[in-house]
Amino acid sequence: MYYEQKQAMESVEVIAHFHNLQIDIIKFKWKNKTYKVDHVANKWKINDGKDIVSHFIAICKDSELLCELSFNHSDMKWEIIQWDNLV
Repeated sequence: MYYEQKQAMESVEVIAHFHNLQIDIIKFKWKNKTYKVDHVANKWKINDGKDIVSHFIAICKDSELLCELSFNHSDMKWEIIQWDNLV
């Protein structure tokens, strides 16, 4: 299997379900295209003393996309950090 991550660092719009201190990503919009998230393979939080940022590895099977999304808890903004095609 060949894996080459591509850096993005761009804002995205996200539809997510927040419950019991959990965040479930349903779909996101990036570059005028909507991606349905089928599975979150991994998630973690980074606390730099000022901000808490949650990171998610999202798998979008229909679009053959694997990406890392981040959510900044202070400003409530989402970003796509990096991505690759599922092949």
